[in-house]
Amino acid sequence: MIKTLILSLMLFQASILFGQISEVQKCGLDDDPNLNDTEAKYFNEVFKDKRGDFDFSEKRIAFYRGSAGTTLSSKSNYFYRFKNGNSEREDVHAWQAGGTQLLILTNEEKELSGGYDAILVSWSKIRKEGKSRNRLVKKLKNMLP
Repeated sequence: MIKTLILSLMLFQASILFGQISEVQKCGLDDDPNLNDTEAKYFNEVFKDKRGDFDFSEKRIAFYRGSAGTTLSSKSNYFYRFKNGNSEREDVHAWQAGGTQLLILTNEEKELSGGYDAILVSWSKIRKEGKSRNRLVKKLKNMLP
């Protein structure tokens, strides 16, 4: 009886994990800065402790990376690095979020950036505040076609 219960619990946990993994596989398939529903759901969950009332649904997100956090990146690169990273991490979602700064843009910054709602800066050694933040916002406007 106990063996059956343990086996059932293990299968249930495996099915949940498989569902989470297959959902993440639907993220970052393109470089459209407008998030799809699965990406929005992913970011809402991963950044739940950083985002306050901000909801990633139907949002336009920019990605930067690098030690200075000034290298413009892409959504597909963000998820590629995540999907192909170290799979031995206990909680790779928290690990990814822990190394990413979430900059929720004000209405003025959104207009200045060309319509972006937020910026994700991965693995920067420098906090993006004040002038550093302003440079990222202005850089987005200059990158528009």
